Amino acid sequence: METERFSHQGNEYEVRVICDGETIYVKAFLQGRPANRFRYSATIEQIYDFSTILGMDAVQHLIEIAKQDVMRGIN
Repeated sequence: METERFSHQGNEYEVRVICDGETIYVKAFLQGRPANRFRYSATIEQIYDFSTILGMDAVQHLIEIAKQDVMRGIN
């Protein structure tokens, strides 16, 4: 499991990246609990296509979406 920490409004959040072998899941946590109701995911195939066609890191993109949703207060 990969994690990325960030701060927002005095709170320390953690974005966790988990792979089950077929799909990558990204979710934001606050104090060990989900920060909102959203889970972001992409299959390994989609991640490969995103990288090959667009030249971008799909997992990092999902992490940024998770962080932005927390910062926007989207629950």
